[in-house]
Amino acid sequence: MSAPIHIPRRTLDRWRSELSDWMDADAFRLRVDQIIRPLSRQVFFGQAGLAFLRDAWIAARAATALSSDLVRLVPADRPDFEIQIDGEIQQFEATEADQEGRRRGDEHEPAELTPDPAEKWRERFEAIPAALDRVVTKKIGKDYPPGVGLMVYVNLGCYGAFLDEGFPILQSGTAKAKDKFRIVFVMWEGTLYKLWEDGRPASSQWQYSRMDDF
Repeated sequence: MSAPIHIPRRTLDRWRSELSDWMDADAFRLRVDQIIRPLSRQVFFGQAGLAFLRDAWIAARAATALSSDLVRLVPADRPDFEIQIDGEIQQFEATEADQEGRRRGDEHEPAELTPDPAEKWRERFEAIPAALDRVVTKKIGKDYPPGVGLMVYVNLGCYGAFLDEGFPILQSGTAKAKDKFRIVFVMWEGTLYKLWEDGRPASSQWQYSRMDDF
């Protein structure tokens, strides 16, 4: 088996610079997908220096879900991205919640579709509280400019089997972030949930998945 292609630093710098310029939300999403789709799993998750692309993937879907006018990555270390809606700029820190110890860069892409038993769905669903606790605890320990929001992508899909049970788990799992971040969103199962705003519970939701995601 041939080794995965290593993306040169100059290419990464060019991509990051491009995605740090303000773009229309749909154009940003299209460009992010154009960059990411040709990359193998081993490169996307295994090569150092590609975290900004994973942030850009989150930013792209959040921006289109919220009908943003513009979106871009933030060139500084933190926060990760910002969107503009009706002239107002909102900044966000992005993070991903997943099963503990998972190393996706070491996972091989299957040659064909394989069954995903229902007990695995439940296993992933039951991993959500601990996954949220890990990433939220890490983020609230850092310093951010005033007014920054938190955007958590929960990469623990259950094919929509536990949606009714899921919302209260997402909200309680992010409660520690409500006083650190002005607004807290979670992306899960193709839906963007607003869970906290100005320290108070919220319950709005928007779809971020599209047919061209598949």
